[in-house]
Amino acid sequence: MKKTILALALTASAATLTAAQLVEAIVIRVGDRVVTRTQYAKRLKDGFTEIEQTNTLPADIASKKEEMRKSLTNDLIAEMLIKDRADRLALSVSADEIKEAMARLKEQYGIKSDADFDESLRKSGMSRADMEARLRDTILMNKVFGRELRQREDLADNELRERYAREKERFRLPERARLREIIVIKPDNPTKVEAARQRANDLAAQARTGDFAKLAMTSSDSGTKEKGGDLGEVTRGELLPDLDKAVFNATAGTVLGPIESKSGWHILKVESRLPSEVPAFESVKDRLRKDASEDAWQRDYKAYIERLRKDAFIQINEQYVPTT
Repeated sequence: MKKTILALALTASAATLTAAQLVEAIVIRVGDRVVTRTQYAKRLKDGFTEIEQTNTLPADIASKKEEMRKSLTNDLIAEMLIKDRADRLALSVSADEIKEAMARLKEQYGIKSDADFDESLRKSGMSRADMEARLRDTILMNKVFGRELRQREDLADNELRERYAREKERFRLPERARLREIIVIKPDNPTKVEAARQRANDLAAQARTGDFAKLAMTSSDSGTKEKGGDLGEVTRGELLPDLDKAVFNATAGTVLGPIESKSGWHILKVESRLPSEVPAFESVKDRLRKDASEDAWQRDYKAYIERLRKDAFIQINEQYVPTT
């Protein structure tokens, strides 16, 4: 929940100034709205915190922080332009709308009580008032978009087929195999290892001549035993190297093993092999439609903000822009 609350806090946060804040350095002015140095620094800090929480690789963290640093000024300008447009369109957000949004947020993340919700907010460095303000801004922006950005009709199949022809390689499925397994776990006691090894050999022999699924249900040490050892589909490179090599050099119906690993012995049945392939148009049509709609919306949004910028008074005081 913490990450989600922080993410919401990063949306639409250009605030109205108090009298005390008016003496502060102004970083951005858009019409009558301004962002002070303190507000800008907080937005940057909150964004950096969100990036650190949602990424693990240092290189990714560094690159995303730099990307945010470069885009933040334009993001804040866009938010203020949209708020100004909402004023001109006489759009507002009611208390009931905020209440409903808060209830949906709690339901979505399984938060049962107001106390738990307040605690989640506190851990994110936010108050309930902060969250209500963020939700109000988000709802308001969505109202502006609903009024101002044209609604896209579903693309016709022939248009989607053209996109499929251009981009179908990105949908390519890797080489796969459907497997069943029987596992004999290696004992911790060294004196029992040879007996376990012999048991694995005996089970492999039985698996080659009998019902593999029934044998797995009665004799496997794996958690898949209740499903007859069914592992489902695995892709090339997903298994341990020795297992992967054996599976993807075998034909359908082959029983492999026992293959020894650090944890034990693996007996595998290759139920089927599926080659790397591009799925048919019908199976990816919905995804194509979604991607195309999102791409179109992004283009419309960018053009919309550019139109608003042309008609607005915008002042950026670069000397006051915080860097940390």
